[in-house]
Amino acid sequence: MTLMIIAATLQFSSPNIADPDGFYHIRHAEIYRTNGIWNSSFPWTQFSVIKKYGADIWYGFHIFLIPFTYFNDLVFGIKVAGIFVTFITLTLFWWALKRLGIIWPWLWPILLVTASPDLMYRLTMTRPHSITLGLSLLIFSFLIKGQARPILIASTLTSFVHLSLSWIPILLVLIVSISKKIQKLPVEWPKVQAIVLGITLGLLARPNPWGAFQLAYIQVVQILFVKINKIPLYFGRELKGLEAYGFIQNILPSLVILGLAFFFYKHRSQKTFASDEIKNKKVALISGAILITIFLIVTLTVARRGYDILVGHTLLSAALMITVYLNSRSHHKKIFLASGLILIGLMSINSIPTFRAYMANAWKPNDFKEVSLWLKENTQPGEIIFNTRWDYFGGLFFWNPNNYYISGMDPVFQYAYNESLYWKAHFLAIDKADKLTCGKIRCTQEETEDTHTALIKDFKASYLMLRQSQNPKLYFYLVKENKFPLVFDNGQEAVFKIPPL
Repeated sequence: MTLMIIAATLQFSSPNIADPDGFYHIRHAEIYRTNGIWNSSFPWTQFSVIKKYGADIWYGFHIFLIPFTYFNDLVFGIKVAGIFVTFITLTLFWWALKRLGIIWPWLWPILLVTASPDLMYRLTMTRPHSITLGLSLLIFSFLIKGQARPILIASTLTSFVHLSLSWIPILLVLIVSISKKIQKLPVEWPKVQAIVLGITLGLLARPNPWGAFQLAYIQVVQILFVKINKIPLYFGRELKGLEAYGFIQNILPSLVILGLAFFFYKHRSQKTFASDEIKNKKVALISGAILITIFLIVTLTVARRGYDILVGHTLLSAALMITVYLNSRSHHKKIFLASGLILIGLMSINSIPTFRAYMANAWKPNDFKEVSLWLKENTQPGEIIFNTRWDYFGGLFFWNPNNYYISGMDPVFQYAYNESLYWKAHFLAIDKADKLTCGKIRCTQEETEDTHTALIKDFKASYLMLRQSQNPKLYFYLVKENKFPLVFDNGQEAVFKIPPL
């Protein structure tokens, strides 16, 4: 009940939606409900490999969301679904702690919520990432101590819910196996087999599994090559490394807790090493140290979204150390419990103001509603709308699934579809093009292309939609040019009719 109250409090602390992906996910779930769950074709992103492969890497999450699409108000459906996403995540963490014999398993999920303002914010998002975090912690607990069958089930769910993160169970079993070797314990091959089989089953339990596999490869592997080669795709913030201030606010608090826990762990009674339970905990701590190191590097250099796993495993390792210490110094339990509650208060002071600022600036429930409904009422079904930025897609698709759009979700999907078309759209998105655009990272004057020609011939678009604040150069050019009729303008969004050549 406490975890459900926390989840509901986070979700309804603001009327805003924490992430635009929530709009996309709930609408996609509603389409499965009305069109059938075995139809994974997705023509709404016309110039994306998602349309090309007709597959869904978040298939299981969309099936999970179907009950929430029965609300007449789908925005409310997003909120209620978000409560259950947070609750499930925290419950899975509690279960992992309980299985490992952690003292006060109810305390650490609350610490997880308050440890980082960014993580608190991400736990509020109606996305599959949080559930994957909870499943990864549970899988870890079963790898340390448990049977293969629950690992099979949890690995299947991980792959089914979010295929692109199905590499996490593989990483977990690899690191735990290495830690067992270090401790001169046998590798438990049935658990390794359960991971591989579970991921395979989660992949196959969807329409078009081969297409989904190709999309996951693009999102996980190809995007790494893009980053290594410093190709300047227009990524979202979470796919960038964490800056110094973000580290201090989001990572340092949990690392301080880990450091304090390690100090007490080193001063435990040595006689506690006699039991098999302690051997399991040593494997867990060695594995945790490796995982924390890996995800710290990932968070700082590749993608800040890695701090979900980083903070989760940091607190799990700290909980293990404190438990080992208190098993040998049980008379300190009341002091440590009081200290834990104080820590929650201190971290709340660090996290809650930033979280509230994030929510105040999050996506408004009616974002893109007016422009989307205008397009729905004044265009033909299936007409292509050139959305200048890929992150507009969630709101546009939510309010108006009658039209098709250029791209959505991660920009790497558009880049993998056609690099030249990606760059032509990219320069318009970042407001570096107006009359002319370009199909390469760098173009000579001779290699540029007339924007009007590109919109008609390359993108087959009937309308162009932008936000004036983000595309002022393009907006004023189209108004000044006067051959693109301005058919909608509410001061925030504008729609231009694209005339034939």
